[in-house]
Formats: sequence, structure tokens, C-alpha cells
Amino acid sequence: MNVSIFFTIVLIIIILILLALVYISINCLKHTTYVIETNKLPECIENLKIVHISDVHSKLFGKNNCKAIQMINEIKPDFVVMTGDIISQHEKNIDGFIEKYREVYEKYPVFYSIGNHEQKLGHEKYTYYIDKLKKIGVHVIVNGNEKYYNNGDYIVINALEFSEDKNIKKFTDEIKQREIEAMKNKLGYIDNSKYNILLAHDAENFEMYKELGVDLVLSGHVHGGLIRIGKLCLLSPRRRFFPKYAYGMNVSNNTTIITSSGMGPARLHIRLFNRPEIVEININKK
Repeated sequence: MNVSIFFTIVLIIIILILLALVYISINCLKHTTYVIETNKLPECIENLKIVHISDVHSKLFGKNNCKAIQMINEIKPDFVVMTGDIISQHEKNIDGFIEKYREVYEKYPVFYSIGNHEQKLGHEKYTYYIDKLKKIGVHVIVNGNEKYYNNGDYIVINALEFSEDKNIKKFTDEIKQREIEAMKNKLGYIDNSKYNILLAHDAENFEMYKELGVDLVLSGHVHGGLIRIGKLCLLSPRRRFFPKYAYGMNVSNNTTIITSSGMGPARLHIRLFNRPEIVEININKK
């Protein structure tokens, strides 16, 4: 066989394999589970099961989103959190997209924080979308907190809306402290005797979130690093290499962060070794 033909065939095979891997990384939804132990759950709450959804970008899995809905129902969560970019900024059929998650909204308590794509809907569409969610019963939290009650006691769900992309690596100590104080003012008083969860879209700000006194941060935005090799996350949607806290569970200063790889494609439509996921979090009493 001619050498050039041989290498052409090899190249085509490699390209086809890569395309297949990208297809799997974009379309094959997975279920990821994390377990946290804490001594801060109320006496009447032995454990909590949470479903964490992030960065859907209006993508559906199966006819009428049946695969995603089935996976959530099989987990049987106590409540669901959505950490922003659930709808795409380019979504033209807001009502139609809401319908694809209506079963979740009506079946479980849902706590929803705001990402950059919600903000980019524009004032009119944003207001319409948020009002529709609230009418269904979704707890949309824009800078503040709500209580999740279980057996007569509660934990606290805090949320910060997305603020413009910040490169925390370039912050001076003074700027960083100013940003932390601004976050504290948005959240208000945090009762550290209670278990506190923070919903915050941008995982790359974890170095500031952990100074807020919360126990668990749930984030997304980084899409698992777009291309991931083992635990190594190569690229963020901001085109920053090796983003920190881009995926999985990390602990620092007694605060845990769990970052979802998200469900929808990033702006670059790149995913490799980085399947979309629905995250299950089990919080158990230590």
C-alpha cells in the first residue's frame, strides 16, 4: 500500500474516533454521586439527598427530555438545586423549554440561582422566564437565602447571582476582601449553627466563597474544563488553561465545593472525556 494512502486512512480513523468521543461527551448523560458527612445537620434530619443540575443551556436528553427526567426520578431527591445557565440566552421558546422540566418543578422543591445566560436573556425575556418559574413554585433566589424545612427543622440555601467574569488570580488582597464583603452584604446574615449551602454559578470564585462561612458550595460554569484527562481539566469556557475547581469535589477551610461538568454544550461546543452529568449529593450525619 502506498505510504501516503496508509497515513491518510490512519488520519481518517483517528478523526472518526475523536468525533465519536466528542459525540459521547456531548450526548451521553451520566449520573455522578458524592457523599458528605457533617455534624451540622439538625437532630431530626439523618441525611439529605440532593440533585444538582447546572449549565443545561436548553439541551434536552431523549424525547421531551425523558432521559434527564427519568434519571432525576430514579435518584428520588429531597430537593433539587439548579446553579445557573439552565436556559440558553438564545432560547426562543421559553414556555416550551420550561415544560420539559415541569415534572421536576412540580414534584420536588427546586432552588434556582442565576447564571450568565439567564442574565443575557434581556430584561423582558428574563422577567418573563423568572416569573413563570416562580408561578410553578420554583424558589428562584437572587442574592439571598431561603430555608429548606425537613421534619420540623431546616438547613439554609444561599444563592449569589452571577457577576461578571473575574480573574481572581489578578486580585490584590484589598480587591479580594472588597469582593468578599460585597458577597456577604448580598447574602445577609449567615447562621453558622445551621448547615449552609451556597448556590453560586461560577466555581472559579471558590477562593472567595469559602470565606463566607458556608459549608457546601454548588457551582458550574466551567463545564468540567471542556477537555478532561483524568482529574486534569484543560480549558475553561473563558479560554483559561487548567482552571481550578473546574470539576468534582474539593475541600478547603472547612468548606466543600462540588462543581458539575454541566449538561449542555459550552459556547465552543467542545467536550472530550467530559460527559454531561446529573449530580447526586448525599449529605449524611457524622
